[in-house]
Amino acid sequence: MRLFDRGLTIAALVCGLICGAGALSASAADIYSPKGVVELFTSQGCSSCPPADEYVHELRQSGEVLALAWHVDYWDYLGWKDTFAKPAYADRQRRYALSFGERQIYTPQAVINGRSHTVGSHKTTIRERVEGYMASGLGLTVPVMAYVDSDALQVKVAAIDEAADATLWMVYFNNQEQVQVERGENRGRSLTYGNIVREVEMVGMVKQDGLTLHLPFSEITRRGFDSCALVLQKTTALGTPGPIVGATVIRNVGG
Repeated sequence: MRLFDRGLTIAALVCGLICGAGALSASAADIYSPKGVVELFTSQGCSSCPPADEYVHELRQSGEVLALAWHVDYWDYLGWKDTFAKPAYADRQRRYALSFGERQIYTPQAVINGRSHTVGSHKTTIRERVEGYMASGLGLTVPVMAYVDSDALQVKVAAIDEAADATLWMVYFNNQEQVQVERGENRGRSLTYGNIVREVEMVGMVKQDGLTLHLPFSEITRRGFDSCALVLQKTTALGTPGPIVGATVIRNVGG
């Protein structure tokens, strides 16, 4: 599904905070570095999206690529309000369109490493681009080092050229949820979604001496989500999302 947007704006990605329950068990946390980041812009009200949503599950299960599902709200008028969508996520997609010089946004859309986009169900294209970026030096070349130390997550990004002025985001997501869609294009279907983005916040920016963070687990677990990821992303001259140069996944933060 495509949406022609004549009013593309450079809107800041709104970051929210939610107080939740849960306590992190350091032994349960699974921390690893993916070889690529695939962002899927999807909607529960889009009949073309389920195959792309299923591909997110494949990527999640493989553990090689960080797949993040951003649910957008602009198809809600078709009769079903997406239960995971936020206007900020559609804003992020519009800002990507500016980065790519596009005037159309659509679902399902996959953005690979913040560098290019394709239809979210085109698995071969997505896989080839992740591998191609790795081979050409345009993959996740900046290590985002994270480790558990007592009651905190220690994070360090070295002061290297590729990391200069990049922003480090903490993206909170739920591993899997099932939704019974009652109206709209997917009416009557029970759909399963994976790696559903629920909250995002900026946690730092890489300066001349790099970036070092001490993140108490109480600040991570109080949101009450399953997992999170540290995503290091550059910004274009337009102030829009640019290449993603590093990432680390922290699973099972709920214990």
